[in-house]
Amino acid sequence: MSRGRASRPHRPSTCPSGKVRFRDRIAANLALATIQRRDRPGREKLEVRVYRCSDCRGFHLTSQRSRAAR
Repeated sequence: MSRGRASRPHRPSTCPSGKVRFRDRIAANLALATIQRRDRPGREKLEVRVYRCSDCRGFHLTSQRSRAAR
């Protein structure tokens, strides 16, 4: 019997902002695709895009369509 790594549930890390942090754009896009595929009746907000965080240098999901001008 081989001794492979035991599968453990993924525990997302967090940003100082308290948001879920994804280590790269690919992981964030996979999470976004999963969320968008699910049927969520009555859900007010739905994440629509990925953005890079300057605080944790990771990626987050947002329900805002485009970045607001600063």
